[in-house]
Amino acid sequence: MTRRPTLPSIVSAVALAFLFAVPALHAQKIKVLIAANNLKDLQPLTERYPNLELVPFNTSQDLLSKVADADAIVGFGANNPAPQIVAAGKKLKWIQTNSAGVETTLAEQAVRDSNVILTNAKIIMGPEIADHALALLLNHTRDLKFHNEQMTKVGFQRGNRLPQIELRGKTVLIIGLGGIGTQVAERCFAFGMRVLAVDPKDIPFMRAVEDIRKPDELHKLLPQADVVISCTPLTPESKRTLGSSEFAMMKDGVYIINVSRGEVIDTDALTSALKSGKVRAAGLDVTDPEPLPSNHPLWSMSNVTITPHNATNSDHLNERRLQLYRENLERFLTSRPLRNVVDKQRRY
Repeated sequence: MTRRPTLPSIVSAVALAFLFAVPALHAQKIKVLIAANNLKDLQPLTERYPNLELVPFNTSQDLLSKVADADAIVGFGANNPAPQIVAAGKKLKWIQTNSAGVETTLAEQAVRDSNVILTNAKIIMGPEIADHALALLLNHTRDLKFHNEQMTKVGFQRGNRLPQIELRGKTVLIIGLGGIGTQVAERCFAFGMRVLAVDPKDIPFMRAVEDIRKPDELHKLLPQADVVISCTPLTPESKRTLGSSEFAMMKDGVYIINVSRGEVIDTDALTSALKSGKVRAAGLDVTDPEPLPSNHPLWSMSNVTITPHNATNSDHLNERRLQLYRENLERFLTSRPLRNVVDKQRRY
């Protein structure tokens, strides 16, 4: 007569199977290529996860030479040739970029169609970029650019080049309400501004934003705006979001701020709108092309401020970036969902 296994014996068998499986799991090395400048900070993870092997890379060529048997890449830059790296990475499952924008990484269809999971650094760059957006705006609403120029002459210059206006009561339209746009919205709200926004996603209620519409309703909101701030990722849909027809819909004397990507705005159309006075002033951390040619008229316009795509610079960015890297590495090693997963077809 065959004896049925008792419950305790079943539990013991499962426990033994688990005990034998754990060493096998830890014996399976997981190779992660890591940007060399982040190796020291992330190395302690190898003590907690003995199966983790962190291999530093310095250049794109270095990365290509090591990716064949790598499981993941952390600290991937826009300058790295994504198609070649994805093709060479036969075991590659995940890439963590060091930036929020991924349009360069996803430029080719082969990368978008691959099974490699892509995560970006969105949200963590929101605070400093939002500060920069408001700095660019205040530089013109308080005519600070003019007064900084006057300091070389020594003494007070009571005149103004642009009117000094207050932001309280003005309407701002934010294009893109993601990790950066939400931070911009909070700051504008704190200044007493009425905040409108467009975004393709369904955004939960925000105390700072009065009205959120889909991008196809942008034209309904443009005539209301005293200030337009672009915070949207660059996608085929967002390219040239603001062109001649959009500037024509705006109020006379509108302020334009761009801390997203240069190609969101038609540069020629913006230049014309600035010359005509339709746009009173513009603050640009990004341009198209980037950098602008040395003889481009935007360089010499007194009502334009251009910064060298450095809005992301911050004394706290690196610690937030490392925190994201650590968390996502641990999630990857323990098969949990990653943070900031990019929809590769939508490109954000």
